[in-house]
Amino acid sequence: MAHTPRRWGYAAMGAVLATAVLSGCSGGNAGEQSDGNRTNAGNGGDPGGQGKAEETRYIEVWRNLDSTFAIEKDGPYSKMVQADTGVGLYMPFVAWNSGSAYVQKLNTRIASGELPDLFMPWQGNEAALMKQGALADLTELLPEYAPHVWDRIPQEVWDVVRSADPSGEGRIYYVPLVQTYTYYGAYIRQDWLDNVGMELPRTKDEYVEVLRAFRDQDANGNGDPSDEIPVTGREQGRWMDHLFGMYGVAMWEGLPMWDLYDGELTYSAITPNMKAALEFAQMLYRERLLDPNTFLNKGSEWTAKIYNDKVGSWYHINQGMNVRIENIAKVNPDVNLVALGLPEVDGYDGFITNTQINRPMWVIADKDEQTTIDALSLLEWSADPAHAEQVQLGVEGMHYEVQDGKRILLPSDPDRQETRMLASFITGMDEVQLQAQFQRDSSTPEQLRVFEMRDAIVAEMQPYGKTVAGDGIPSSIYDGYSDLKNHTMYQEYMSKIIIGEWPIDKFDEFVDKWTKSGGEEVTARARAWYNLIGR
Repeated sequence: MAHTPRRWGYAAMGAVLATAVLSGCSGGNAGEQSDGNRTNAGNGGDPGGQGKAEETRYIEVWRNLDSTFAIEKDGPYSKMVQADTGVGLYMPFVAWNSGSAYVQKLNTRIASGELPDLFMPWQGNEAALMKQGALADLTELLPEYAPHVWDRIPQEVWDVVRSADPSGEGRIYYVPLVQTYTYYGAYIRQDWLDNVGMELPRTKDEYVEVLRAFRDQDANGNGDPSDEIPVTGREQGRWMDHLFGMYGVAMWEGLPMWDLYDGELTYSAITPNMKAALEFAQMLYRERLLDPNTFLNKGSEWTAKIYNDKVGSWYHINQGMNVRIENIAKVNPDVNLVALGLPEVDGYDGFITNTQINRPMWVIADKDEQTTIDALSLLEWSADPAHAEQVQLGVEGMHYEVQDGKRILLPSDPDRQETRMLASFITGMDEVQLQAQFQRDSSTPEQLRVFEMRDAIVAEMQPYGKTVAGDGIPSSIYDGYSDLKNHTMYQEYMSKIIIGEWPIDKFDEFVDKWTKSGGEEVTARARAWYNLIGR
């Protein structure tokens, strides 16, 4: 099929992203640029290329890294993928820092006109890239070159992806992160509950009493009754969604979502549900039940508190709890983490926010057809069930080893293990259970206990999830209203109300200000989109 790359205005894109890239991040890239896609396999002799049967093609892939170093073209992970696809991959080291460092570096590359070939967009920057013609049109190429991706993602999800096309023609410009199960959850330390002589809380009032016991007693059993943090969150009010979900507030990693309230699609931050949740969080903060440093916690600080056996309850990604448990066990071998579920609040229907389309996962820069095909071949490798074990387990000798014919997972080590760059991005409970079985079958007795604990959490959180009506809503509804898109106004009012600097009555001022600052127009666009997709 003939394909003409769409030429786009790098200068225009630079202007669009000027604010994002003027914040002190270094320009450029520690890795190789896009002309590195066509390079000889290996680094040794034969500079003229004679004697080479063919050249290995490489794709520059950007996503959040678990490792603390770059992914090299000749590294173990690239070689593993290359053996199956004929295409290698690489990525310079880019720090994550809850996404802020990553998006700064990515926006620098975008503004310079040097997009990675295949990358994970962040903070909605795919919308501007689509408008500028910077992304490859995948509509015809996906079924041909990534059939497992095409077939495994439900048609209704593709319909939502098509609705993001700014031209209105229903073309496909991104591949979504698809999760048809409850991905997030709230957790509590069962061993702490045992230490303070309390049961798993089922209601809001019971939860508060448990948190008070965690605050006042030596819940972690280290002899210091004053070093426990009952519940914690992160800066900008991130990762404490269960405190809002208890009141029926649609939240995604601390960001308000769109859902049906009184029968109409509405930004959850402006609802009475949100006001009630903020009043509850304010009380928790006032009583020092919510970490007093919540709004200062970077991701690394938040993680360190959990790993150091200081936190009794938190909210995060269900499948990642094995890593949390594994690290806590280094400090407290008796750690026992369980699903909290969602404590009930009278008068509210609580839920954990589910999104089939968690977010755009992959986009491909519109360079040439071969680059697009090669990038799709990598996504196809990840989505093909024939490669499920490789996708899950990684590289022998780095992520796991074989002992007496059995694969044994090695402990997580970000300083030595390359990131599994092509981790599964299409996940339902069948896939979750299959992945869990791979892990259990490859576990030591100590690891098996951790995985069984994690798998129980995943299963027990499932009934609490609800797919929100705004699932997959395009970020373009915020065009012209960047402050609303970034939730800046919400975060200011939310944080100041919770810490008690402002009274809860200031919430009404926020709703009025949000509506008059573009919220009315954004709401009209959101509801038009909702009607368009026919939900």
